[in-house]
Amino acid sequence: MSERPSSGGGNRKRTFIAAPLLSVAFLAALVVPAPVGAISVSGTVVVQSGRVIEEDLFAAGSRVIVEGRIEGDLTVTTRNLIINGVVEGDVNGLAWSVDIQGEVGGSVRVAAWEVDIGGSVGDDVLSFARSLEVDGTVGRDVLLAGLSARQSGMVGGEVRGELLWGLYVDGTVAEDIDVGIHRLTIADSAVVGSAVSWRQGLIGQNVRGWTARTDISPTADLGLVAEVQPIPTDLSVRALRLLFQALRFIGLLFTGILLFHLFPQVTRRATDRAWSRSATSFLVGLGLFVLVPVAAVVSLFTVILAPIALLAFGFWVFGLFAGAVPALAALGRRVTRNRYAAIGSFVVAAIGWRIVRIIPLAGFFVYLLVVIWGMGPRLQLLGLEPPPVEDSVEADERGQQ
Repeated sequence: MSERPSSGGGNRKRTFIAAPLLSVAFLAALVVPAPVGAISVSGTVVVQSGRVIEEDLFAAGSRVIVEGRIEGDLTVTTRNLIINGVVEGDVNGLAWSVDIQGEVGGSVRVAAWEVDIGGSVGDDVLSFARSLEVDGTVGRDVLLAGLSARQSGMVGGEVRGELLWGLYVDGTVAEDIDVGIHRLTIADSAVVGSAVSWRQGLIGQNVRGWTARTDISPTADLGLVAEVQPIPTDLSVRALRLLFQALRFIGLLFTGILLFHLFPQVTRRATDRAWSRSATSFLVGLGLFVLVPVAAVVSLFTVILAPIALLAFGFWVFGLFAGAVPALAALGRRVTRNRYAAIGSFVVAAIGWRIVRIIPLAGFFVYLLVVIWGMGPRLQLLGLEPPPVEDSVEADERGQQ
């Protein structure tokens, strides 16, 4: 008979919340679970040193620590996953941080903020993380997506993926490196058995003027090094891309006009706030732009706050699309000097904003600044902030003029 893992929060098992917690882990791991083995839901789940779990373990808690041995798979939803022992099967899950200093016989498939693999993984590593560091041993391939990664250990297969920032290599890769990045660094001690192929990352492909850079040591033991040029798009693809951009711009105009018609008073007050308190609006918008997605990701680890997190993330995505409406209306009013109605001023500013996007790199940052600036007063558009008296008075005075 297998022994059950001990729990730092006692042996109380809240089975009524196990199903929703574990379902998140299953979706994050992108696997269909085998017949259910051991289940543990607690504040801290610990497989103590010397203990053996002879089946799969499904765990949910603020921390999951493996010091002993799991003879099956480990599937988790947790804030911190620490493996110092042995997992003979696969490790699947969703976590804030993953620290593997022990041994995993199968594959590691995780979505996390940071992943550190200092031990050994028998098969593949599939990581979606802000940062991934491999200073241990991976038997087969490393497939990655995120912000940055470092390979200082031994990879028996390939390293492939997309990174918004960069990849640093000072270890050994038995086969290929094929990545989309902004910066690729290969140190003197790096060894790559086959080709090193790199290309512009997602930012470089979509932001004009953003160019990938490389720092490849001439003394590194490498095979063929090549930059992969993007395949030239044909006329039909370019036409579809232009059509999509046109539809997105028309959607912005439609959303702004609809807001002015359905919520004229609230939208005008938000426009006044965007101009009269521009610094405050920008700081509030910057806070929303940065903190909302972070808070949403953290809240997904809890059952109660998960629906609220998804709703907040939906509003954040909507803000990326329509958050610029108050800022554009305020800019348009000043540029046109009130020669047009509020809707006309908004349309003039939106057209100018779209034209600026053509400028390489600078156009993207102008676009982003206007979106962040408009996110602050957008709280009024959602009715989450009471209208300031002085802004309403200013709006009435302008209307009388």
